[in-house]
Amino acid sequence: MDYLAVVSILHLGPAHYSFRSVIAASATCLVLVGMACGGGDGNGDVTPTATLVEDVEPTATATAVAEPTVAKPVTTPTPTATDSPIQIPTSTAIVREPTGPTSTDVRWSNGDLFVGGTLTVPARDPGVTRTPTVLLIADGGGADRDWLSTSIPGINGSGRLLASALTDAGYITLRYDRRGTGRRIGETTPPDGENRLSDSIDEISSALQFLKSRPEVDPGRLYIVAHGEGALHVLLREARVVDSGLAGIALLAPSALALRQQVIRRLGELTQGPEDEPQLARLDAAMAFFIDGALPEGDLGLSPSMLGLFENLTHPSKLPYNTEIWNLDVVSLLPDADPPVLILIGQLDTEVAWSLEGQMWGDAASDGQDVEFVYPLNADHVLKSTSSDAIETGFSTYNTFGRTLDGEALTALIGWLNGCSSL
Repeated sequence: MDYLAVVSILHLGPAHYSFRSVIAASATCLVLVGMACGGGDGNGDVTPTATLVEDVEPTATATAVAEPTVAKPVTTPTPTATDSPIQIPTSTAIVREPTGPTSTDVRWSNGDLFVGGTLTVPARDPGVTRTPTVLLIADGGGADRDWLSTSIPGINGSGRLLASALTDAGYITLRYDRRGTGRRIGETTPPDGENRLSDSIDEISSALQFLKSRPEVDPGRLYIVAHGEGALHVLLREARVVDSGLAGIALLAPSALALRQQVIRRLGELTQGPEDEPQLARLDAAMAFFIDGALPEGDLGLSPSMLGLFENLTHPSKLPYNTEIWNLDVVSLLPDADPPVLILIGQLDTEVAWSLEGQMWGDAASDGQDVEFVYPLNADHVLKSTSSDAIETGFSTYNTFGRTLDGEALTALIGWLNGCSSL
C-alpha cells in the first residue's frame, strides 16, 4: 500500500510678490492713519498690534483668488433690569450612531518577524467601548489564518467561517497566519533546522499582546479557540506562564495522542495484513534512534513507502519541531490550564477518535477543574456538518465549496462563550 498518502494529514507653483507688496503697503498706511488720529498708549507712542502673516503657496489647481472678507462689528446689547439672565449651556449632547461590523487586515511584531492577521469587529451599540474577544488558533500542517492548507483542496476554510459566525454573535475575533503559512509564506518560513515548537507559543503571546493594545478589546474577556494541534500550543503556553491573561480556552478537535501515537494509530488502521506489522515496528524504532541521535548507518529495513514517511517526518524543514512533539504527552498539560476549558470533538471526526480521546482528556482533568465536553453528532474534524453515510469524507472534502459549519457544534461553542463572557 502507499503510506505516503497519509503524510499530508500528519502535520504535515510660484509666489505672488506683487500681491504681498500691496498687503504690506496697506498695512503701513493703516499705521500712519492711526498715528495721525492720535491713537497711542497715553504717552504719544503708538502701540502696534502683532499680526501673524503666513506665506501660502498657491496650489496647482487654483484658478481663482477669493476676495478678502470684511468683518462686520458685532453689537452686544446692554442688558436691562428686565432682561432675563443669559443661559449658557454647560454641556452638549453628542449623538452616537451604532457602528457596523468591520474586517481589517492587521499585523504586529513578534521578535524579528511580523505576524499578519485579520481582525473582525462586530456591530456595536452607542456607548460600547470594550467587547469580548476571541483569538483563533489554526491547526498544524501548514494551516493559515482561514484554516486553509496547500495540501488540502478548496478555499472554504472553517477558520474564516468561524470568525464570521463569532462576529455575528457579538465577539471581536483575530485570526493569523502562523510562521511558514499564508500570504507571506516565503518571508516567514523558518530555515531548515529552525522550526521550533517555541515559535508557535511565542506567536500566541504576541497576538494576545496585540489584542490587549486595542481600545475596543475587553482585556478581561479574552478567549482562545484553538483547532487541532493548536490546542497543544495553547496548553504548553498555559504551562509556561504564571498568568495567561485568558478568561477561557476552547479546544476544537484536539488529539489526546502524541505525534508518535497518531502516526502508529493511523498506519495501523491502513495496514492490509499481518506482514505490515513489522514495518510499523521498524518505523517506530528508526524514529527512536533518530531522536536519540544514534541513527544507525545502512539499511533501516523499511519498505519504500515507510522509508518515504520516515524521511518526511525527519526532513530538516520539520526539525526540531517534530522531534519535540514526537513523544509529548499533551493531555498531561490540561491541569495547568486555569481558565474554564471547553473540549469539543465531532463524532464524525476521522482524525480524532471522540470516544477514546475524549475519555483520555476527561481522565487527565484535575479534580474541580472547570472542563466541559461536547461531542456534536454530525461534526467532522474541521467542525463542518457531515453525515455517517456521506459518499466521500476526510481531508479532501474539508474545504469543499458550499459546506457549512455544524449547527450543533457552533451553538455549543457560542453558548459556552456567552456563559463565560455574560454576553
